Amino acid sequence: MNKRTAGIGGGILVIVIAILSVIFGQDLFAQLGIETDGTPIENPNDNGSVDLPPAGDNNPDWYEIYFTAPTCPPEEDRLSGLDETIAADISQAQKQVDIAAFDLDAEPIVNALIDLEKRGVTVRIVTDEDNADLSSIRRLRRNGTSVVEDKRTALMHNKFIVIDGQYTWMGSLNFTSNGVYCNNNNLVRINSSRVAANYTVEMDEMYEDRLFGPDSPQNTPNEKMTINGIPVENYFGPEREMSLNIARAVASAQEEILFMAFSFTDDQIGEAMLGRADAGVTVRGVFETTGSDTIYSYYPHMAAAGMDNVTVRTDGNPYIMHHKVIIIDRETVIFGSFNFSDSANRRNDENIFIVHDPTFASFFVDEFETVWAEASIEE
Repeated sequence: MNKRTAGIGGGILVIVIAILSVIFGQDLFAQLGIETDGTPIENPNDNGSVDLPPAGDNNPDWYEIYFTAPTCPPEEDRLSGLDETIAADISQAQKQVDIAAFDLDAEPIVNALIDLEKRGVTVRIVTDEDNADLSSIRRLRRNGTSVVEDKRTALMHNKFIVIDGQYTWMGSLNFTSNGVYCNNNNLVRINSSRVAANYTVEMDEMYEDRLFGPDSPQNTPNEKMTINGIPVENYFGPEREMSLNIARAVASAQEEILFMAFSFTDDQIGEAMLGRADAGVTVRGVFETTGSDTIYSYYPHMAAAGMDNVTVRTDGNPYIMHHKVIIIDRETVIFGSFNFSDSANRRNDENIFIVHDPTFASFFVDEFETVWAEASIEE
């Protein structure tokens, strides 16, 4: 395993992971679509046929994990950050870039998209109606980029980028200067044509068919798959009920649940956590301070639960702790655009990714411990 950090001067902590620890025999079976006991891997999306991943999906370096280290410097000092990393990746596109962005104003990314248009690369953008009048969006349109907005009161809350049908960026990060330099966020770059196909299908629904929210069809081609021997799940809402899937995963916890939540008001997830706490599972969580003291938030419920194995804090970032992450038994990580709320579950366009792998999870655990250490302790 190789770990590299970069971009510290720009206020960004970048962790690039190469997974080199898969046992050869297990990996070979995974490539052939066979479990180690000789039975085929079930693919629920093609009626039980053997799941043979594309060659690119066997790459041991299939993901890179990025976390922001927010210092919120003045605008003129916001350099060498994750926005520039994303822009550099976008600039390598040869055919097409899709961006579903609740909010988009990071100048390096906007400049990269305009440059792509100039050299004939297809650029498709979907944004939320509330942010469709930003100067950055108007500038993109003036330069010939087509931008679709959802035109509804609920949110197009996705934050993802697909490059040439192969590389997907997704996580909690809005593609904004504040998102990169001021707020706690995560973003993962995934090298997988099957994952990219999922996000492209979602993009087609919004960009081509103008289908948003509950009107979206449930047609994700690869909801469950194995990438280089690692089981992953990928869901889009509200066509797929996110809270139910997350609550089921939480209910499987045997030892520990860690979470970081920008917003946490959902009963299914909250009661699933408290139910596991009743069974003796340790629960630790960090809430974004804003909104944590309302009657709808699970922060006061958990803070007053009276259980020694449940401990919650409000975050220490004076700006925004924007993560939406749950870590189960240090083996499973749930992350994406989805806030743990009823609106996100029933109305907003959202996505989550679930990875079942302790190595992958370890980097999110490290981020949790960093945010936890900075958080305020309830007196």
